[in-house]
Amino acid sequence: MRKILIFAEQLVTIIFLMIYSGTPLDPFITDGFTVKEGDRTIFRLLFTFTYIVTLFLVTLRWKKVTYVFRKDKFIWVLLLVCAFSSFWSIDSDITIRRVFGLAGTMLFGLYLASRYTLKEQLKLCAYMFGISAVMCFLFVLLIPQYGMGTDIDTAAWRGIYAQKNVLGKRFVLSGAIFFFLAMTNGENRWVSWLGYVTSGVLVFFSKSTTSLGNFIIITAAFLIYSRILNLKYKVMIPILTFLSTISIAFYTWFISQADTILGSVGKDTTLTGRSELWPAVLEMIAKKPWLGYGYGAFWIEQNSDYSIVIQRIQWDAPNAHNGFLDVWVTLGLLGVSVFLIGYVVNLLRAIYLIKLNQTSENLWLLVYLTFIILSNLTETSLLEQNSLEWILYVSAILSSKLSTRSNF
Repeated sequence: MRKILIFAEQLVTIIFLMIYSGTPLDPFITDGFTVKEGDRTIFRLLFTFTYIVTLFLVTLRWKKVTYVFRKDKFIWVLLLVCAFSSFWSIDSDITIRRVFGLAGTMLFGLYLASRYTLKEQLKLCAYMFGISAVMCFLFVLLIPQYGMGTDIDTAAWRGIYAQKNVLGKRFVLSGAIFFFLAMTNGENRWVSWLGYVTSGVLVFFSKSTTSLGNFIIITAAFLIYSRILNLKYKVMIPILTFLSTISIAFYTWFISQADTILGSVGKDTTLTGRSELWPAVLEMIAKKPWLGYGYGAFWIEQNSDYSIVIQRIQWDAPNAHNGFLDVWVTLGLLGVSVFLIGYVVNLLRAIYLIKLNQTSENLWLLVYLTFIILSNLTETSLLEQNSLEWILYVSAILSSKLSTRSNF
């Protein structure tokens, strides 16, 4: 009976991971576009269901959950900042509703960390992505009107997701997980390698240039970190500093030369409108730099400043397409500072853990922190409700601070 209950809980976890990642419902409802407010009922019901069940599961083992909860204060301080932003939000009702959604999302991350070890979580994610990959291929082969791209790019794959960029972003994460399991897990290693290659194929056919670049960088990051972090501090720190400086300089140069570079290979010379969007968002940030517009309250039709941004860029942007700008515009420098402090503390701690334990498993936290930065340069998943990336951010940080192990 106990084995049946454990299996049932694992199955529920995989289903919930898929709901947060993207279900086959997405392309049918969105038809390749961002879901509008009036079409969200079914998604709200699904996410609300996950919140309720997660709360039930968390209550069953409240002592362990309480122990895990106390392991990192920055995550929860960030949630408090979002909640308190309702006092200065331009629409406090929307902020309060979205804070509840964010709390439910982070509760699931807390549940993962309290119920499973880090490697167990990644195995469950691998099962979910394996199912999602099969569905993506089936959608493309059997119902291409939903599995393929929209009028903007009919040759690009989107699989079971709303857009090609979502497919690309999801399977960059999938590739990172499968690559990690292939390098660190001795059992059924060929399955992990198959998952990694399949993830790469899906990223390639999504035709998302950013996702393909991130896929390559994340793979290289795992190999580089595993080598460099075994060096002595006096050698390791200068090398990491040099590589970080080069990476930042290259990204800054790439953005400044995007028109020339992308235009030469036939790509959109405005980074799909981002090079026009970001300056417009920065102007709005300058109006409320310290506290922002309130969590989830900027990208709404009732906001006149949002209307100014839309008029300038001439397309309906659902967010800033940059996680850091989105945190800044909604929570101001206060929110950005709390996030960055927590991020840097955990980044340094990840390096310390690797140096201390000399085990490849501890590399995941560092690799995932790298992924979070990369995925938020041109998309938004930082502090986002119902975001798989944010769930795994919460669970990775909390899991890295646990010395106990649960049974799978």
